Amino acid sequence: MNYPSLTTFDVPPDVASKTSPRILGVLFQWGLFGVLTTQTYLYYLAFPKDPLRNKIFVYLVFAFEVIQTVIVTDSAWRVFGSGYGDFSVYNNVALAWFSVPLISGIVAFLAEIFYAYRISILSQSIWIAGAISFFALVQLGGSVASAVALKQAGLFSKLLGKQFFISAGIWNGGSALCDVIIAVSMTYLLSRRGSGGMHNTQIFLRKVIRLVIETGTVTALVAIINLILVLLPSRPAYYQIPSEVLAKVYSNSMMVMLNSRMRIGMDTTSDTPVTLSRHRPETGIRGTDAIELGEGIMITREQVVFPSKTDSDKEEKDDDRGLHKQESFVL
Repeated sequence: MNYPSLTTFDVPPDVASKTSPRILGVLFQWGLFGVLTTQTYLYYLAFPKDPLRNKIFVYLVFAFEVIQTVIVTDSAWRVFGSGYGDFSVYNNVALAWFSVPLISGIVAFLAEIFYAYRISILSQSIWIAGAISFFALVQLGGSVASAVALKQAGLFSKLLGKQFFISAGIWNGGSALCDVIIAVSMTYLLSRRGSGGMHNTQIFLRKVIRLVIETGTVTALVAIINLILVLLPSRPAYYQIPSEVLAKVYSNSMMVMLNSRMRIGMDTTSDTPVTLSRHRPETGIRGTDAIELGEGIMITREQVVFPSKTDSDKEEKDDDRGLHKQESFVL
């Protein structure tokens, strides 16, 4: 059997250290995308009556993640499929400037603004939310600058220069700082607002606080690792791994917080809904209900209600008139 002549390419001696981060990034990208898809579907099932703003954030972030995954997969196909063995294909930036720094910055910005809004409601102050929004804009600006630097470089081998170091520092440093502020402020506010609540509410809030700390730590850690790998003096390509998964980490963290109101387990009849007293504006769990998925598996959703600051001031006047109107924030 005759075989056609094969074209040979010059392969650098350290090719494994250059190409391995790319393939690992694609694998992690798809793994986290699968988790995100599951979380988004569960959110769709469990919270059909969620506020419109929550749905906009969720589905907009998911749309960006789909776009990023498609572009990253196409790049992997060209590098490890149709262009296999040709190092110039690997070295070509192509659409990586859009799929990695730009989309990652946008997704992180959306997630951080989402947290900023919830913190503004919890704290009933704009100062903490304003600081979070500021650093969210800073990291978004850094991601845009990184995208511009990547596009101008054209080749990954020409990327790691002073301009990219500065923009990557602003991008990842701003993200990490923003995540730390979110985790600390959410932990403090939830602890303070839930200290006088019912026992079930305190248990639920402890779970939320733990999730806030864990997700904030993970997102900040990935951003810091990305920054450190970019700044390494030997300029290895290892930074491509955290860069390609950063957006998925942010989106999954946001979905974990939203879906923390939901429990999946076997159908039982022992759980009783906990409701708020009509005349006592205390923190509590309201609207506990469930959706059956079949085979006795239930999705139970809970809403934690935080009364507004003016509820206690209005209570006596409203009770005198036999009326009580409760204003609340649903976590």
